[in-house]
Amino acid sequence: MDRLLRIEREEAVLIVIDVQEVLMKRMDPETGKKVTQNIKILLKFAKEMAIPILITEQYPKGLGKTIPEIKNELGSNHPIEKVTFSCCGVETFNERLGQLKRNQVILIGIETHVCVLQTATDLIQKGYEVYVVADAVCSRKKLDWEIGLRWVEKKGAMIPTTEIIAFQLLKEAGTEEFKRLSNWLKSN
Repeated sequence: MDRLLRIEREEAVLIVIDVQEVLMKRMDPETGKKVTQNIKILLKFAKEMAIPILITEQYPKGLGKTIPEIKNELGSNHPIEKVTFSCCGVETFNERLGQLKRNQVILIGIETHVCVLQTATDLIQKGYEVYVVADAVCSRKKLDWEIGLRWVEKKGAMIPTTEIIAFQLLKEAGTEEFKRLSNWLKSN
């Protein structure tokens, strides 16, 4: 697929990977709080801009369900259960993503060096443009987070922040949409 010069709302999909109760409890509390806040902002942007959202849960029987703060933002969007680390290891995920006919994926969630990394590399291999949002992903250890981001960047992913994604999608100031959505960034 041809790479676009910027993220386009008509081409983007937001993928929330495994933001689950047991996993989140293992994160540094301050990091977990900040990542949760950024994920919520990106979910609000996606909903406002009609960007499709896919969400996964890794072995929910053992790792729990999506944390309530994120679940509340998802409405009727139901998680795709998986036991493979890469979301691409689940046929339901591949089918839903394929049906959307979009070529840009924005990845957020946990853990950076495991499920996010493996999903990102698989999606790159399939020809998607991949954006792993640095301040909306985390790992239990900072070194794993850093190396995971470096790895996917070397494989071809872009590593933006929440604000970079937000402003790429907004494109211009002064609009009603900008006024409404930029307030979420101010509180961050």
